[in-house]
Amino acid sequence: MVLSLYRAASKPDVSSFLSSIPGITFLCSSLIVVASLFLTILTIKRSHPSSRKHQRMAIGMNLVALFLTLSTAEGAIFALSKYTAMGETMMGVLLYPKHWSTIAAQQKQALDKMVPESSYYVHDPLLGWTLGPSRGNPTAKEITSSEGLRAPRVGMSFGDAKSRHSGASSRPASVRIALIGDSMTFGYEVRCEETWGHALEDLLQPHVQVLNFGVSGFGLNQTVLQYEQVVRSWHPHIVIVGISSEMVRRINSIYTPLMNPEWGNAFARPRLVMTNGIPSAVNLPVLKPGELLGYATIQEFPHRDLDAYYRPLQWERGGIWYAFEHSYVFRFLNSIRPPAEAYPKDIEDEAIESSQLATRYLVRKILEDGAVPFVVRFPYAYELGISNSPSAHMLHDADIEYYDSAECLAKAGKSDAYMAGGHYSPKGNGHIAQCLKPIVRAQTNNLRH
Repeated sequence: MVLSLYRAASKPDVSSFLSSIPGITFLCSSLIVVASLFLTILTIKRSHPSSRKHQRMAIGMNLVALFLTLSTAEGAIFALSKYTAMGETMMGVLLYPKHWSTIAAQQKQALDKMVPESSYYVHDPLLGWTLGPSRGNPTAKEITSSEGLRAPRVGMSFGDAKSRHSGASSRPASVRIALIGDSMTFGYEVRCEETWGHALEDLLQPHVQVLNFGVSGFGLNQTVLQYEQVVRSWHPHIVIVGISSEMVRRINSIYTPLMNPEWGNAFARPRLVMTNGIPSAVNLPVLKPGELLGYATIQEFPHRDLDAYYRPLQWERGGIWYAFEHSYVFRFLNSIRPPAEAYPKDIEDEAIESSQLATRYLVRKILEDGAVPFVVRFPYAYELGISNSPSAHMLHDADIEYYDSAECLAKAGKSDAYMAGGHYSPKGNGHIAQCLKPIVRAQTNNLRH
């Protein structure tokens, strides 16, 4: 009865609750409770006074048995539960409601660990996060230049037009190409020398300099702002806009622990709102990870209702429900069949629509700056041979000219083109560079002439 009443929060009014399965369950269980109490009282009243003592004792024993049963179940579920990045689980069942304090404690441990290891991620009040200048992590795969760009050597500078990833050129570049996007553009899981950006620069020598502005985990919202505030100041001649399906899904995400708790960080993103085709961020400056972890409950999150991955019914409400929400028995029963509203709704259509507006705006701004926009779709392994992925759907319906690297990667072979973590392997990156070479070379030749 209590569990059904707890579910009432998912319904807009009393009538819709009573006509739902939780409502019907509440009515039936309430009827059983009332009938049981009535029959118990009636039985005691009708019984002989000499036997009432034994009846009261029987009721007391039942209550003690109920208490012991619930206490045993509470202890058993507590002992069998474990903490994961997603929250507490018991035998594979994620326990609802989730407690932000529990997740925040895990995120804080990861954040504290990042500091001594000199992570190449740093907070940015506009973008949420970016790559710190002259950084390199212990694996020596993620290295940045003095400007915070992907680089093969710590601290090298791309400010000089003679700078190349492979070293200094004998002549300055006459064409500068900027790469923007997420980890598929950045080249996560491989060294800088093995990325498609590095390989493409080698193939286009001696006149071209390639600058890799890709940042792992970026959504299209961050990419748009990054171009306006950072990339355009480098005055690139060509801007290659790398787009993956995850970038589309992230566009309406603010808090990474809600969308990707497994990442183990508490960075936040800027949330774009499009007005007459022009984007503006509503949550500037973007919260620092430490500020986000300082909130006691998720209800304190600013602009949480604008985060597509925020579901109120997934999280504790407190108040009169505090004791129940901290009971493992209650949470387990509530989680065996969570209410549909506790799961993320189908946000793909909304994300695709927002991404189309953002991509059209980005292409328009690149053209207004006198540069050539070149949109490239970067699929994941599971998207090869699929035509309705979010990125393909978004670009096709947006009527934006783009190059789809799916066929190129398919020729490389799915098993050879991807790393274990889902990003492009050195071979996959090489194939992409070879496929992009003739298209980009034609554009650079037009610019030089």
